Amino acid sequence: MSLATPISPARRLLFSLGSPGFQITDRIVVSMAIYFYLPPPGRGLEPLVREDAYLGVLTVFGLAMLVGRIFDTFTDPLVGFASDRSRSPWGRRRSFLIYGFVPMVAIPVLLFFPPGAAGSTLNAVWLVVLLSLYFIVFTVYVGPYLALIPEIAWNQAERVRLAQWMSFASIPVLGLLSAWGLGLDVGRDLGLTATESMRWLVVGLSVLAVGLCFAPILAIDESRHVRGGPADLDFRTALSMTLRDRPFMIYLLAQVFFVIGINLIQPVLPYLATVALGRSEGFTVYFTGAMGAGIALGFLLQRPLIDRYRPKRVMMGCIAVMALAVSLLGALDPDVPGGPRDLHNLTLCFLALGLFGVPAAGFLVLPQVLISQLIDRDEQSSGASRSAMYFGVQGLLTKWAYGVATLILTLLLSRWGNSPDEPWGVVLVGPVAAVCSVVALVLYAFYPESQVIASVTGGEDDAESNAS
Repeated sequence: MSLATPISPARRLLFSLGSPGFQITDRIVVSMAIYFYLPPPGRGLEPLVREDAYLGVLTVFGLAMLVGRIFDTFTDPLVGFASDRSRSPWGRRRSFLIYGFVPMVAIPVLLFFPPGAAGSTLNAVWLVVLLSLYFIVFTVYVGPYLALIPEIAWNQAERVRLAQWMSFASIPVLGLLSAWGLGLDVGRDLGLTATESMRWLVVGLSVLAVGLCFAPILAIDESRHVRGGPADLDFRTALSMTLRDRPFMIYLLAQVFFVIGINLIQPVLPYLATVALGRSEGFTVYFTGAMGAGIALGFLLQRPLIDRYRPKRVMMGCIAVMALAVSLLGALDPDVPGGPRDLHNLTLCFLALGLFGVPAAGFLVLPQVLISQLIDRDEQSSGASRSAMYFGVQGLLTKWAYGVATLILTLLLSRWGNSPDEPWGVVLVGPVAAVCSVVALVLYAFYPESQVIASVTGGEDDAESNAS
């Protein structure tokens, strides 16, 4: 079924604003909250939960994140199944956006107002409960939102264009989020404590997220703009069909390791500034500038590379560059400003993060294009649009990957150190992320993109195999 009415540029822009909206809430939870609960010494914050590891690997924060993921385990496919079958007059995707966006934005704010004393059990329970609730409502909004992408953009060119619009909308917000440490410096100048500064930052970002997350609800009228109808499969059959899709499972396993790698790097930026370089959290604004330059270069290269080499190969190239970039962080030798190793450390950080920005442009676009190939293939065979189930199963495993990344990061910081005197937990993050990237690269090599595309078009496509 084709689209009755293609979305206009104005509606495409409004839809794209949802992406930075939900990413704000995600960055608050996976980056800012870790720093708030497990800060390095001497930064005006105190650890709000115990820092020691249980069973050798589980910190309190890592355990809270893991428990949250366990509660969320079945939410993604259930929400996907319910959205695929929904016949709500508000729209089978749009209705979930309406239900989910307010609690998704509100819960991260509450994380920064724990009820107990530093290191208390009450704070640990607070973390577990709020993280569990957050991951559930995040799925309620994000799963159906992503499911709309292949339904309102119906070929590769349109999907690349829509994903790029989402990226362009996200980049300024992601830059702001990467430089959130600057807000602590501004707060100190205004006489605020570090705790007060972080709370004001989170509240301000969340207010922005409310408006951004509401924009797609205004943008899409599913009766006019969405192709495909509700699926009639029962849950077990729908889930089984998705899990038996071998190309999808190859893609998904590659994504899991890629997600672990990239989510080790994003939260570590303020630690690089304070622990490795001996500067304030506000120094991360310069990291953001380096990554922004790399992202701009990546976007210039993106379209011609995709047209020539196809999304899979470009994604593999991006992961290879990412592995190289983050591995450079393992050569850091922490020092103070003006010290004998300071220039060495500054050069490595800016080279690594600038290089990291080049493939980051691809990461913002290519996964949406690749999974849309698989959804088209399934729709060709099933006759129904089951995009939310595909995104739901992807969400199930990638959210576990987020949890594993947090578990690894908090373990590194707790066991090998997150202070200038014991900095090696921070230094090790880059090499560990590089190993995860290499595993993802190997798995992506087995994704049969040519066969997936040929099954939709009905033609043979030997370009990939001939070039391999």
